[in-house]
Amino acid sequence: MDNNTNQKPFKNLKNRKFTAYAAVLAALALAVAIPVNLLASRLNIIWDMTPAKLYELSDTTKNYLENLDKQVDFYFLMDMDYLSTDDNSMALYYTLKQYADYDNINFIAFDPDQKPELVNELKEKGYNLSDGDMVMCCEDRSKHVLGTNMYQYDVSYDENDNKTIEAAYFTGENYITGAIHAVVSGKEASVYFLTGHGEKTLSGDYTKFNSNMKNQNYNAQELNLATETAVPEDAAMLILAGPKSDLSNDETRMINEYLDNGGNICFLMSPNKEKMAYKNIESIMDSFGIHMDYDIVKETDSSRYVSGDPYTYQVSIVRADTENYDVDLTSELADMTDNGYYAFMSNSRSFYQYFGAEDYSLEVGSLLQTVSGTDEYGDSTSTAVGEIYGGTDPTAEDITGYPLDLAMYSTSTSRNNAKVLVMGNAEFIDDVNVAQDYMIIPVYLMLSAMSWMYDSDTILDMGIADKERDYDSMNINSETKANTVMVLYIAVPVVIGLAGVGVWLKRRYS
Repeated sequence: MDNNTNQKPFKNLKNRKFTAYAAVLAALALAVAIPVNLLASRLNIIWDMTPAKLYELSDTTKNYLENLDKQVDFYFLMDMDYLSTDDNSMALYYTLKQYADYDNINFIAFDPDQKPELVNELKEKGYNLSDGDMVMCCEDRSKHVLGTNMYQYDVSYDENDNKTIEAAYFTGENYITGAIHAVVSGKEASVYFLTGHGEKTLSGDYTKFNSNMKNQNYNAQELNLATETAVPEDAAMLILAGPKSDLSNDETRMINEYLDNGGNICFLMSPNKEKMAYKNIESIMDSFGIHMDYDIVKETDSSRYVSGDPYTYQVSIVRADTENYDVDLTSELADMTDNGYYAFMSNSRSFYQYFGAEDYSLEVGSLLQTVSGTDEYGDSTSTAVGEIYGGTDPTAEDITGYPLDLAMYSTSTSRNNAKVLVMGNAEFIDDVNVAQDYMIIPVYLMLSAMSWMYDSDTILDMGIADKERDYDSMNINSETKANTVMVLYIAVPVVIGLAGVGVWLKRRYS
């Protein structure tokens, strides 16, 4: 009896000591954890636990910015506090904050509604700007990054056309670092409008379209090949817009040498009533399997042309044959026409595929055609007519009875994948027509074709991989595996926890 009486105070003292130790340890843990969290918050330290390092700059960007030796003004057209409230934009928010930490990046985020004068200053550089867009400036150079390029989504649709996002990717870092590199290095996607043949001019006729190109990061300028010995090495593509006379032999030679090295050229060939032939221009087209007619297309069905003007008429987008060919310039535009948009063309000549000797190195296709129907035999017919207009062929006849091609493309694998685009009108992108609703689809087609020829985004490509907005997960594909996982990750910790509580209670009351 005396022994038990003596042991009880000792056990109580021992329990109080263990309790005191536990309390001290808990207090120490809090004492360490709270300052660490406060310090991390104050220093803006981020622990990125996502598999793709979604919230952390890549080593490519870090290494580039650490060695950057020029000042870059980085304008972001959105208030950062507003961006921080959007859960879906956290990757962009934290990425921008990290860019802003570098000494040579002068990061300027602002609400466009609060600073319209700054928006106008940036627009004077030739950009059409929207909320969330970015503009990088270095010395006298600038680049525009669309806010819509920050994320990409894999989507699917059910039978009711309800959209489901299957996967989301943050693509912004590659565009942003690429734009910074482009303005620092002076890297450009140069588009040359040829002059010297009575063409439409970039400065006089295409100022609005030039802004469209600038938004796509194309640097457009004029070029007179008569004063050159070769096409400039930095030429992403050449554009010949509405020439009144033919190319010279020397110009044709330079263009063919450029195309032999994988170059790209657009021919915008408005009808010309003069009795003359574009022999050298035709020779280039013919080598790509495309032949040009000397005509002007007229629509005879009054329900298909603009009131009183049979030379401005509805046209059809030709859907790409993706089963047999790789090129697809028209699917999205065809979807637009399916959803109520109408495509028109005005004062256009026509083209057709040139069937000479079989050349399997060419991929030739149509992009725009006159509206067609089918006859009683199932063959395509059209009410549009190609009227003789200019040229030197005394035996030429009007073209009737079948759809006429108004825009075509061709790729030559034997010439290092050189690409040609032909369109029968040069006025649809001039300052008078480019903003007209009925010309929206041809304008989009032109920009799409330019991207096909030379995607200006390639100058922004730094090889930084897209980052999937994903988190660690586990695929459980059987009931047995599910039960095993539940035992390992739920039941076992619960049992261990309960055992610990039991031991503590036993020691507490023993």
